[in-house]
Amino acid sequence: MILKKIKFSIIFLFLGALGFSQNFNVEELGKAKLINVSGGFSANSVFYSGNAAREPFSYFLNGNINFNIANLYNVPLSFSYTNQKFGYNKPVLMNRLSIHPSYKWITAHIGDVSMTFSPYTLAGHQFSGLGVDLTPQGKFKISAMYGRLVKNSEYDITFPEIVPAYKRFGYGFKTSYALEKITLGLTLFKARDEISSISNPIPFEMDITPKENVAASFETSFKLFDKLLVNTEFANSAITEDLRVTGNGKPKGISSLLLNPNASTTSYNAFRGQFTYPAGKGTLGLGYERIDPNYRTLGGYYFNNDLENVTINATQNLYGDKLSLAINLGLQKDNLDKQKESQMKRLVSSLNADFRPNQKLNLSLNYSNFQSYTNSRNQFDYINQVSDHEYLDTLNFRQVNQNIGLTVNYLLKNDKKLKKALSANFSMQDAQNQQQGKTIEGGASTYYNSGVSYIIGYPEKDLSFNGSINNTYGQTSAGKNFIIGPTIGATKLFFDKKLNTSASTSYNTSYNNGEKQNDIFNFRLNGSYIYKEKHSFNMSVISLFNKTQDRNNNDLTATLTYSYSFDKIKMRPKREPKTEEKQAANPVLKINFNNKIFEGNRSEIIAQLKQLQPSTQNLPEQETVNLDHLMTLAELTSNDKEFKEKVLDYLDAYDTQIKNLEQYNIYITEAAQKLESEMKMKDESIESAYSTAVGRVNSHPLHGVSQSDAQNKASYNSYLKLVERSDEKRNLLAYHRWMQREVSTLAKTPSKEIDQNEYGAAFSKNEIEETFKFIKDKKSDADIIEAIELKMIPFYHDLALKNAKTEEVDLNYIQK
Repeated sequence: MILKKIKFSIIFLFLGALGFSQNFNVEELGKAKLINVSGGFSANSVFYSGNAAREPFSYFLNGNINFNIANLYNVPLSFSYTNQKFGYNKPVLMNRLSIHPSYKWITAHIGDVSMTFSPYTLAGHQFSGLGVDLTPQGKFKISAMYGRLVKNSEYDITFPEIVPAYKRFGYGFKTSYALEKITLGLTLFKARDEISSISNPIPFEMDITPKENVAASFETSFKLFDKLLVNTEFANSAITEDLRVTGNGKPKGISSLLLNPNASTTSYNAFRGQFTYPAGKGTLGLGYERIDPNYRTLGGYYFNNDLENVTINATQNLYGDKLSLAINLGLQKDNLDKQKESQMKRLVSSLNADFRPNQKLNLSLNYSNFQSYTNSRNQFDYINQVSDHEYLDTLNFRQVNQNIGLTVNYLLKNDKKLKKALSANFSMQDAQNQQQGKTIEGGASTYYNSGVSYIIGYPEKDLSFNGSINNTYGQTSAGKNFIIGPTIGATKLFFDKKLNTSASTSYNTSYNNGEKQNDIFNFRLNGSYIYKEKHSFNMSVISLFNKTQDRNNNDLTATLTYSYSFDKIKMRPKREPKTEEKQAANPVLKINFNNKIFEGNRSEIIAQLKQLQPSTQNLPEQETVNLDHLMTLAELTSNDKEFKEKVLDYLDAYDTQIKNLEQYNIYITEAAQKLESEMKMKDESIESAYSTAVGRVNSHPLHGVSQSDAQNKASYNSYLKLVERSDEKRNLLAYHRWMQREVSTLAKTPSKEIDQNEYGAAFSKNEIEETFKFIKDKKSDADIIEAIELKMIPFYHDLALKNAKTEEVDLNYIQK
């Protein structure tokens, strides 16, 4: 059976190799080697002894190999095997092709690609076709695309899970022109379904119709009074919901002039503006955004709509840049057309201060206040309610969350022989859910966290010790909780820093309403060793002892890992020169780059450069190939002067790519934080839709009546439709909550540790190539973060469809 699985998986591995995405510069064709091979292998084993329901022993084998052909495209293959199953991973969808050739300021996108023109027009939707970016030096830039946005899919009653779809094509362009004092931009996008692409009739209740859409946006950027920077964008989207509707409609909005409107044509507007004014050593900013209810286009997977945002922010550096302040205030509301039963308002304010009076002391303070209000539109219902629960979903609701944090770091000593540092932190989180001015049951909680840590290090001995004590105090409706305990640990490097070892132990005791609940003691031991740059050995042991009033639990987990990586396979062995030749060809050289010295003969310096390569393993494949190419050029130079120049070229490119990688990880974190904030804003409305749907089911006269007992079959079918819609709303809420939880985890992950987050690492690997292109094109931070966020939404949504449990969801905003 295992052999069959392996054969089957290997077949799909090679099929998966048919799908690839690659950037390449036409000017570099012919300069690269025909074939470069890179990859690696790792083996993991986990031993467990304890009370949890998990395997006592498990192992994992992972491998990957990449064939780079002529520096043009890659064929990556990978596999994994555990004591449970054999699997494989493909870098892109099977049989999908995307290449991005570039020449000077021209970049083409061919195959299955995606582009973003504007958050209100074409926003990251994948298409099969052709795109181009023209960025010549000067004032004029243009991007354009044409392709199939959606593949047609017939309705099949035997496979109800497959959603039918019309074939959809689209085209569009974005252009900008910089005048002397103002930059103007225009974006146009049009998409249309082919009515004839589906032959099987689609049930009416599925609400799937052939559509047409035109979206246009106008952007401006200019300065007033030589200092005030103004950015604006106005967008209009006209959608014909059903092309089959007969009769002419009146044009609504500028976009509808570019299509043939009918009675199903609607038009929506969106606007955003940002004012930024430099003041002292900081800035003042004011932002406004308004998006009509139901605003959307056929060029994106997800759009915010029905909202009005006002944001105010200010930053300032004072006292010789020793004090940095940042203040933000935001107000948002929905129900712009007054059609909803309730309106929600949100107020968000935050303050961040960083004070560094000298090189030893640093204090950081942050405060945030989040308030949301949901007000019933129909006051008559409120006045005439019979009980406190009759109109629970539409009564006035208020939610207040406050957070404050203070961190103090003090450097006691800092020299070559001894380093000492003291750190203290305090944070408070307070949350209240109120209804009709009263805190609802279980709707209030307050948590206080504090800790003090001390670190002492001996740099010359590669040895450090740390100790800390932490405590948490919480007040909830369930009572008062208190947890406290110390932690001590040590880190030591051996064998020229190749072996890294650490050990720590901690003890925690917890109390509930003054009664002791448990004692937890754990011990951790870690070790990692790198042998000849390519072999890595890692070991970790975690032992946990949990003592409660009823029983004692002891857990032991040990993990062993070995990994091997190779950068390049030499296809032809080279003749080794004689000892005399080596000495003559390899004099001692010295190269200084950014205060770091590389010294030795040529082969030794090359070896020193290769020691830098582990930090490039997360770079896009093309950038890694380019670095390999520069190193190869250095290895093949004929004289020492040219060798130094090629090494400096490599180091300069390496330094740039490492900085880009660090910035990319920051973009991922900030995009996740932005998406997390937006999902929090939508959480209540999604839950409210589900609550309303459940209420309609429960209040139906046939609720609880079996189909056989129902007298009116038509009425019972109507009831079943309500049940179906309720299930859909429940699933939507479950998917949203799963996404929100995972995105929140990623948002809280430090940017340097994104590869430790399973889903975050997978997303990062998928999007790094395109983002690096944005960085090269010097797109603004805001545009890059927005583009990443737009890709993050469908990525996590697909994961939610696979992993979210839809059987049961929690209701967080109504009294239970």
